[in-house]
Amino acid sequence: MAFIEAIADPVRLGIVRFLSGGSPATPAEIADGIGVHLNTVRAHLPALESAGVLVSAERAVPGRGRRPVEYAVADSSVIAATDFFALAELLAAAVVRSDVGAAELRELGGEWGGYLAGRPGRRDTAGSVQEALERLGFTARASEDRVETSGCPCPLLAPDRPEVICTLACGVVEGVLRSTGSPHRVARHDNDPRRRACTIHLC
Repeated sequence: MAFIEAIADPVRLGIVRFLSGGSPATPAEIADGIGVHLNTVRAHLPALESAGVLVSAERAVPGRGRRPVEYAVADSSVIAATDFFALAELLAAAVVRSDVGAAELRELGGEWGGYLAGRPGRRDTAGSVQEALERLGFTARASEDRVETSGCPCPLLAPDRPEVICTLACGVVEGVLRSTGSPHRVARHDNDPRRRACTIHLC
């Protein structure tokens, strides 16, 4: 599960914000801090931990007895937890309002894909595509003829025009393909905003 997908739920985002602003906390302390029921918090903590957003540990307490479990934001998620999601929404809205054409979006995405792939050269294309998309908030699986994404942030960032984000993602894939020396190119993409899933077909 990608970071954006993991915090797409308002309660999960609230948990991450709360923990980002202070010390590790137990589920009860988190529930009190964000104003929701303890059972609601408990239902979301496993998903955040399995996504690598949170880490858990036993709290050191004096004496004997069961030690409470406390949660903290994982080191790798500290920057992301500062709510760049809201900034991403703003930038997506600016792109939509600017009415940039599909070709320009693909070109921009291609430049960014090349940047994410690193120095040009032959290497594992599928792995490079997946890594680039996951850095942008997608959960991706790449093969020789297609790239399938799930948990896409497109309808979250641009609910009125999710295809704008999809087009940028296609450009990113194109850029990675070029940078890794792959003979394949993006032929078309099918997006399903309701399911937050896309299939990018390669040729």
